[in-house]
Parts: sequence; structure tokens; C-alpha cells
Amino acid sequence: MPETTAPPGRTWKLWLALYVACSMVVGLSVSLLVLRSGVATTEVVLAGGGGFAGSFALCLALPAAVRELKRLG
Repeated sequence: MPETTAPPGRTWKLWLALYVACSMVVGLSVSLLVLRSGVATTEVVLAGGGGFAGSFALCLALPAAVRELKRLG
């Protein structure tokens, strides 16, 4: 019997806010680490943005991966 899923609602918005908050912490941490190495401001911003984007992408991929693993198992 197929499982039904609830329509996305407020829970999805809360998870998205948590993903953004965690990704901002990662981006800020990367920026501070790169800043302490003494490089130019442009490189600090690019490294922080890369850290944010990478962690946000991983956070968005995590629920799909868990759903797929549950389906296979």
C-alpha cells in the first residue's frame, strides 16, 4: 500500500529557516577563518559564499536522500 505524504506547509518553512541559519553559521565561520589567514576581502567574501552555498545545498539534499533510503530499506 503506498504511503501518502502530507502537503508541504509550515513545517517545511521552519526547516528551510533552520537550513539558512545553519548555512549562515558555516559561511561566517569560513569567512572568519579565511580572514585570519590574511587574504584580500574579495577572497574572504567568495570563500564565505562558497561555504554558505555548499552547506545549504547539502541541507536541501538531505531530506531527499533520507526519503530515498527509507524507500529502499
